[in-house]
Amino acid sequence: MSIVQTGLKHLLYGDIVERLPRFCLERWQSMHETTSRILLSESGLEPLSIRQIEKLGVNIGDLKQLPLGYGWTRGSPGLREAITSLYRSDLDIDNVVVANGSAEANYAGIMSMASRGEKIVVDIPTYMQVPGLLKWMGAQTIKLRRKPPNWEFPLDKAVHIIEEEKPNLVFITDPNNPTGKYIQKRELEELINTAEKNNVKLFFDEVYWGSEQKDHRPSAIELGDTGTVTVVHGLSKVYGLPGLRIGWIITDKNHVERAWSIKDYTTIAPSIMSDYVASRVLSNEDAVQALRERARRIVRENVETMKNAVKQLGEAVIPYWPEAGAFQLLGVGNKDTLELSIELYQRYGILVNPGECFELPGYIRIGLGADPGRFKEEIGELVKALSSLL
Repeated sequence: MSIVQTGLKHLLYGDIVERLPRFCLERWQSMHETTSRILLSESGLEPLSIRQIEKLGVNIGDLKQLPLGYGWTRGSPGLREAITSLYRSDLDIDNVVVANGSAEANYAGIMSMASRGEKIVVDIPTYMQVPGLLKWMGAQTIKLRRKPPNWEFPLDKAVHIIEEEKPNLVFITDPNNPTGKYIQKRELEELINTAEKNNVKLFFDEVYWGSEQKDHRPSAIELGDTGTVTVVHGLSKVYGLPGLRIGWIITDKNHVERAWSIKDYTTIAPSIMSDYVASRVLSNEDAVQALRERARRIVRENVETMKNAVKQLGEAVIPYWPEAGAFQLLGVGNKDTLELSIELYQRYGILVNPGECFELPGYIRIGLGADPGRFKEEIGELVKALSSLL
């Protein structure tokens, strides 16, 4: 391994401060995404422009008259009302805290619901933000691992842990990042019922909810009470609006107040411009449905491109096709996939995500959300590079 590779690993692993691990995925992307020639690390959809939003029937003309003040620290009443309209009818705006992206929503949510020494079950593999925070907080983490080839959520094991271990909280990424699998409605209902009976709280990162390819599955918050179920969602992934930095937590009113208080220590308030645009997007039902369908269409087209591309690699890779999200896993039979990802970037300028950043060595994650025309060309470049390296 080269000195550069050894130095890079030092920047991705280890603790930033005592017990707080470096966020491998975000650090890897931050260091390389602006200088890569071909960006295949993104997990969201091709970002929309203001002009494209207006073509969906969203009127943002009054933005020019908007006073650039702080706005509402927990999100404007109009935005929180629009958010509740995405879910069941008995939620109200006091169940919602708006955050600066789903990452801050996860942060404020987990900080308000977990404590040192508590048993917290974590769905693995996952976006590793919450596991890192739990280590920092001194929680007792119980890892609930999904396994290939199906990557299904291990429901029976989850039920057993809830009934026997009585954890304080179960954290689940659903639809799952990086596997692209999601929990079926019947299984969600069983999980929620078990949690309710055992007085265990469930926390769902649902940032990819709405991207399910086969059907529109209810959110977990539509199947359980807010006293048991908390969900996080946002506009960065499915809706193609990451630049707005709008995410939200939906939970019971006690934890809303606690999460809101934690935001006092971070960003205080979402951008008033983002709040304004987001409230108009989410209050337009036709726009919401159009953006979800756009996400599904782009991923479907790019999956077909991937199916043709991986044939050229033969047995060198094992593709795992997603049911939701805008990414897929490729098994490459090389346990040091960080080294492979470094080679892809250094030699070819191609950025993918190494499985090591998901506690999943031997895999790379490929983004499927780019414009299909450009994606086809870029995947051709990736196939050539992998053919050489593998």
